[in-house]
Amino acid sequence: MAPVMPWLSLAGFALALLAAGPAPDPIPSAAPAQSATAPSAAPAQSATVSSAAPTRGQSAAERLHRKGVHCMDEIERPECAIESFEALLDEDTRQRELVTDGLLRLLTLYRRLDREDDIAPLLRRYWEAGGGRRSAGHVPYSLRYLPSELNMMINVDPPRVLASSMLQRGGDDLRDFLFTCDDALRHDVEMRQRWRRSARLAAETGRQTWEVFYEKVDAEAERDRKRKEREARRTEEERERDRPPLMMEVACPLVDALELRDNADWRRMSGIGHHRERDKNVAIFELAELETKLAAAVAAGRLLPDGPGRWRLPEQVEGFEDDGRELRLVSLDLDELLVAPQALLGPIIEASRKRKRRMNRELERLVDGVPRDTVMFMALNQAALRELGFGEMERRSLRSVLEAVLPRPKGLQIAAIVGDSAALFTRVPTDAAVRGRMLVTVANALLARSAEDDAETAKWIEDLDVAEASDRKALLMSYVLSAARLEEILWD
Repeated sequence: MAPVMPWLSLAGFALALLAAGPAPDPIPSAAPAQSATAPSAAPAQSATVSSAAPTRGQSAAERLHRKGVHCMDEIERPECAIESFEALLDEDTRQRELVTDGLLRLLTLYRRLDREDDIAPLLRRYWEAGGGRRSAGHVPYSLRYLPSELNMMINVDPPRVLASSMLQRGGDDLRDFLFTCDDALRHDVEMRQRWRRSARLAAETGRQTWEVFYEKVDAEAERDRKRKEREARRTEEERERDRPPLMMEVACPLVDALELRDNADWRRMSGIGHHRERDKNVAIFELAELETKLAAAVAAGRLLPDGPGRWRLPEQVEGFEDDGRELRLVSLDLDELLVAPQALLGPIIEASRKRKRRMNRELERLVDGVPRDTVMFMALNQAALRELGFGEMERRSLRSVLEAVLPRPKGLQIAAIVGDSAALFTRVPTDAAVRGRMLVTVANALLARSAEDDAETAKWIEDLDVAEASDRKALLMSYVLSAARLEEILWD
């Protein structure tokens, strides 16, 4: 089986990407790095300024952001910075990168001043800040030609991850852990970091490093044993359904074929699929100078021609060996490489030739509603959310109650952003506000009870917020992760 990235579930994938974000000091740039292919409404103003004086031609958002950064980083006047960034969030602007950076800086400032009560209302503004415009240019162009039955999407922006201050401070270890295709290298990184954390804990508790280290190794072995027992009880259908998205499984074979260093070389990685049917999965990778790299791979035999403008890997990816499921590669737009089972490819190429838009409209609306300055986002349409959320419930009575209470979800959106802190935002659009408020109340009560019963649970959910959107037409959940918390997730 070809190596895959370390995030083997969508939830784990989101958490691992967030690890690239938080840092203890203010971020040095005005906004997260732009994807090389995502057009920007206006260039972001540098956050490292020597003066807060306005510059000719600046927008109101740029002026507010510039002043806020000056107050925060240069003259260290937090109240002045808060005033500017709060005003920035009220602006109706297309410069979403400035708005998100302002939000993350406000999060840092509120914590410094012990204004914890202001954090949850701030996070709830994420989806509507800057005017809540629909996004464009944050997904591959070829996406529009995919079949309408594909109803889930995950999108990763490696340049934004690489630009994050946490990854830069973490150095090669963190970069390699997230992006390498070498499982041995990733294992070495993990062991090295675990030993480092064990040494620190040993010094604090007066124990030997090896004693702490192997205690954690034994605990992990016990968790693995229980996990294997659960896996053994699952049916083959369940295992097949829960395999990683095609994007994750084919990324490393393509890295080898195109002679890239690792998955960090991609400009964008997108996976689109059906929530149940494994053979309905497509991956799209964006890469600079793709045509040149494809030609070199074919010349060296690392890719094999399969007709005009089509290629295949010398070895098929596990799970896609059967007739009709063999993977084929095409490029339907500049620097975009699309990978799909052979049975899906013909209609996709035909739609591209006729410039016919086929993408699932529900999914498209959800994707367009995700702010474009994310390191990662996911979207599921209504059918996918309903089946994945309720389909496996053994107690039909519980399923019926939840379906009655949940206010007809129109889908699911998840977005991850990074800055001085990392945050994961979830949004479930609905059309029944009254029941939505009921569900928020119940969810918060259950979280509070869990925190009372279990100190470990309390630690993990203390930064979790569940609320309604301001128009009461969406359920919102936000989760902020500190650098220390993310180290626990990755290395403990």
